[in-house]
Amino acid sequence: MKTLYFEGAGWSDADISKATIGNCRIRTAFHLDDGRAVYLEITGTERTKHSSPQIFQWQYTGFVDYCHYITDDKPNDDCNKHHVMLPKKRGSKRGTVEKNARFEYTEAEILRLVNSLGASFDAVKVVPDLGGYRVFPEDHSCDGPDGYNYGDEFQFDSEMTARREAVYKWVYDLEARELKEDRANGEKRFVHSPSGADFPNFSLWVDRNAPGLLHLLRHFRGYNKHWTIRTDAGDTLEDCLETMQEAHLGKYGC
Repeated sequence: MKTLYFEGAGWSDADISKATIGNCRIRTAFHLDDGRAVYLEITGTERTKHSSPQIFQWQYTGFVDYCHYITDDKPNDDCNKHHVMLPKKRGSKRGTVEKNARFEYTEAEILRLVNSLGASFDAVKVVPDLGGYRVFPEDHSCDGPDGYNYGDEFQFDSEMTARREAVYKWVYDLEARELKEDRANGEKRFVHSPSGADFPNFSLWVDRNAPGLLHLLRHFRGYNKHWTIRTDAGDTLEDCLETMQEAHLGKYGC
């Protein structure tokens, strides 16, 4: 099966994300059948009582935010100079072209849109937060073909993702316990919410150059700490945690 993967670039826990395709904002780069490369970014929006029924025709409507060819122009300004001419919306006047194509925010309709540009994918999928796909490389250059990671070349590893998510749950539960203990004992290791409702506050992400490496950034009162964790050193959570070691903060000093 030929699958195009999207990065989830919005909040995966948003109601619309959970009710639809896994994320309310998605983006990818991919190749058309003729070899040309395209960048595509889409936002999903929920219809409310204040929404225009002419625009928000479905409960969850998708809008194309960016869609442009990726070229090797120097200097590069593909976003402004190489727009993809999106297909006409059904029922639109002859000769018109959609500037912001809208459609039902489903995998089936996104697949239809992608293939209408000149591709032939069998499916589209949104990669989970810890799935490892990011459309922009570490330097975020967006400068020519090498300035993107391609969703049609990405290899999704479900087992690796499950191990990463297990690490996330372990850290979440750890912080929840430590926050509760810190508040109860008055130790002030953490900054607590004035509301009395404390929630874990950490960052965990996949290294953009080493898929088997996780970065963990934790926030304490007045300072941060950074750890690395390998998720390719074994099959269990315990195997991953055995590799956990504190690392130099560097650019993660915040």
